[in-house]
Amino acid sequence: MVSEKPTGTKASLLEHLNFLPVPAGTANLGLEDKVAERFVNAYGKVWGDFFCRETPFHQVSIDAFELARYPVTNALYAQFMAAGGYDNPLLWTPEGWAWRLASARTRPGFWGNPRFADDEQPVVGVSWYEAMAVARWVSLETGLNVRLPTEAEWEWAARGTNTRSLYPWGGAWDPDRLNSGFCDDTHKSQGKPVHVGSYSPAGDGPFGHADMLGQVWEWTSSAFKLYPYDPDDGREDLYAPEKRILRGGNWSDGKYANRVTTRYLYAPTYSDMTTGFRLAAGGNRPPAAARPAHDLVVYGRSTFCADLHLARPWLRAWNVPYRQVNIDLSDEAAARLDNWLGSRTVPTFVVAEYGSLDPITPPDAADLSRLRNTDRGSMLHEADEPTLYAFLVRNGFLR
Repeated sequence: MVSEKPTGTKASLLEHLNFLPVPAGTANLGLEDKVAERFVNAYGKVWGDFFCRETPFHQVSIDAFELARYPVTNALYAQFMAAGGYDNPLLWTPEGWAWRLASARTRPGFWGNPRFADDEQPVVGVSWYEAMAVARWVSLETGLNVRLPTEAEWEWAARGTNTRSLYPWGGAWDPDRLNSGFCDDTHKSQGKPVHVGSYSPAGDGPFGHADMLGQVWEWTSSAFKLYPYDPDDGREDLYAPEKRILRGGNWSDGKYANRVTTRYLYAPTYSDMTTGFRLAAGGNRPPAAARPAHDLVVYGRSTFCADLHLARPWLRAWNVPYRQVNIDLSDEAAARLDNWLGSRTVPTFVVAEYGSLDPITPPDAADLSRLRNTDRGSMLHEADEPTLYAFLVRNGFLR
């Protein structure tokens, strides 16, 4: 927990973030089946997947942690940019840095647009990769384990024990307690994000957090998987290429999206004028690993691959950053495996320069007809656990 009295940049960042404690507890996540069914009947069967991804209603234990009172503002994001955040690969996940290079991204989408440019507005146009980089930067600047909240942590902070309500204030829908796109005869939408805290304290959550609904979609650390939520089933793997969950609704959408149980999802590269984020600190989630000297590129498939299904939990347990490139989605990646092997054996592990797909050295010769569990220096094929561990130690990913 934040208890010291820091100075300088650390003080500035912590003042902006204004971390508030969230106590340990048992979170009730999602919707009861009958509530989801009522929503589907009201909005139409085409909305079945949207509402039913919030079922079943279930419980998850949450450790105490801290959560910023507000979403990250333009003012705080400007500090990240001024500190060279877009030029420092050590702040980014391996795939995030590769995306940053490929996209030539140097700022969020809509940055500088007068509609979204006020210092005290929540930043918009932010991808998951950018949100992760900012979290890493704040961690290094403050010495705290700053990160994105899991979706379970987010919902507990927004809902607390108010399980009869779908809103942070614990009562019925009230358009005057949040910045949303809802309009009727007496209420008009703001048409953009407003200063953080503008709806506080009336719209605050049970632990004092503001803007938990409306304003911006907030990226969480969690990859999308069906409920019930299980933090150990791979959804909290920070390097997996899956779509990520956003929470909290936004300034543009109406009542259907602005609920504490809504689970939105986008690819980690996605950003638009409604996507922002909020930072967490502490808790039981491990910090993002420091970037090794090289990238670990894992050639795999987006469809089920038994060996990859085994290997990713090993990498998670060892806290090894990796970059997964799927040969069924990338002709370039498939061609590389063809050129090296004459086949597409996956998973193949490659030691590469930051952002590259090629081995740092030509792989050792091998019998291409017998590649399983074969270590070729800078390349390893379909490895068992001991061989993969030894490969990672030898190449500087583990000590």
